[in-house]
Amino acid sequence: MAKMKSALMMGPHKMEIGEKDIPSYGDEEVLVNVKHVGICGADLEFFKDGAIGAWVLSYPHTLGHEPAGVVAEVGRNVKNVKPGDKVVIEPGKPCFKCPTCQKGLYNLCGEMRFMSVPGDAGAPGAFCEYVAWPSRLVYKLPDGVDTADACLAEPLAVGVHSVEQSGIKFGQSAAVIGGGCIGLCTALVLKAQGISEIYVTDRHPGRIAKAKAIGVTEVLNDKEVDTVKAIKDICGGVDVVYECTGSQKAIDQAIPLLNRGGMLTLIGLFGAPKQQVDLNGLIFVEGSVTTNFRYRNNHPAAISAIASGTIPIRNIVSHRFPLEKLGEALELNLSNKDEVTKIVIEV
Repeated sequence: MAKMKSALMMGPHKMEIGEKDIPSYGDEEVLVNVKHVGICGADLEFFKDGAIGAWVLSYPHTLGHEPAGVVAEVGRNVKNVKPGDKVVIEPGKPCFKCPTCQKGLYNLCGEMRFMSVPGDAGAPGAFCEYVAWPSRLVYKLPDGVDTADACLAEPLAVGVHSVEQSGIKFGQSAAVIGGGCIGLCTALVLKAQGISEIYVTDRHPGRIAKAKAIGVTEVLNDKEVDTVKAIKDICGGVDVVYECTGSQKAIDQAIPLLNRGGMLTLIGLFGAPKQQVDLNGLIFVEGSVTTNFRYRNNHPAAISAIASGTIPIRNIVSHRFPLEKLGEALELNLSNKDEVTKIVIEV
């Protein structure tokens, strides 16, 4: 069987470039020649610890779930793309048959197979030359859109879905706690939706600089100021808070920031199984809470926003590396949060 170049994780902090079989594909599937892949926080956790909760890697393992590339071959029933098309892959593969999927909530499918996750919940990762994937989850890129930008449609889709979940309206105000990739994507979507009063908090200089470059109302350094007091001194509070860090401190900050009748939107995944929440503080302002898990039906909007220039997604990228230096890129991402916002890998 023909071989392809692939990044192979051999253990925590151990990455090699080796070979794997080029995957076969079915009648409803597409074989994509991967060109660019973004590094995600989940990639970092797997690389650092070899596990995320109950997801424990066996080796060798290929990470990566933010791919864009060029269609190499298609199954005989595929109609939406053809060889030579530049595409983005939505990396979660639901069953599309269960009651949850039938209700349209396919991102919550109990049979979801997600790219680069190990075991029965997973599918092969994308830090390699070729990926085979269902054609209904492969989206053709408009002319002029490069795969280096398009691979960022995946985190941008998280931002799109988060803003949708929050129900924020024109004229309302927002605070984004955490200026990493997802926080920056959320802020970009808010701006594109016409939200003019946006506050972003973070403690890392590179992320703060990127947030300022987006053009939000105010960016506050969590190391230097009491961000809750600073925002309340400016505006009294905000209508929607987006928590993008998955930390207890962020929860403690979020509720006091809410205006009466405000909405707390939880996006970041938490390392600890339980968090403490000031429920009285939430009740006293009749605050609501909503959550976000990945995305559903959001990739087309994300791709359109990138293509039109409505969202200048490339501005969140801080570093680019070839696949051969993936291990170096992951180590940099882990050790230098002051400079790294988003790394894109060229395959």
